[in-house]
Amino acid sequence: MRTNSKMLVPAALVAALSIAALTGCSGSGNGSSSTPSASASQEATSKSLPSDFPKSDVPIVAGTVLVANGDHNDGWSVTVQPKDKNGFADAKAALEKAGYTVQPGATDSKAVYKNDKYTVAIGTPGVAVTYLVTAN
Repeated sequence: MRTNSKMLVPAALVAALSIAALTGCSGSGNGSSSTPSASASQEATSKSLPSDFPKSDVPIVAGTVLVANGDHNDGWSVTVQPKDKNGFADAKAALEKAGYTVQPGATDSKAVYKNDKYTVAIGTPGVAVTYLVTAN
């Protein structure tokens, strides 16, 4: 029994940290006075996509790029703060328009799309859209 309780504590910590991280990405503006300045600095400094990111094959929603990491060998991770609140719907529509096929199991906050070149997993904790892109 003691082993089970030790296993539950780390899981609870991971869940709490995940919820805290997702809450921080929601951009609700109801936080402390440091929240608006943090958002403003993120909007002012958009990251560049990695040089080998397949820009012509993987459409990314318009907005501020908050995270942009990876390479062709290991895949790419990109998080975008969209210009409007329809970022996730816009991301799905852009991938479908580009010829990607949605895979089974898609929800209102996550989906996986594939074409012959790439697999693109997209997700949203609120407003921001995160892309995980891997070459097939």
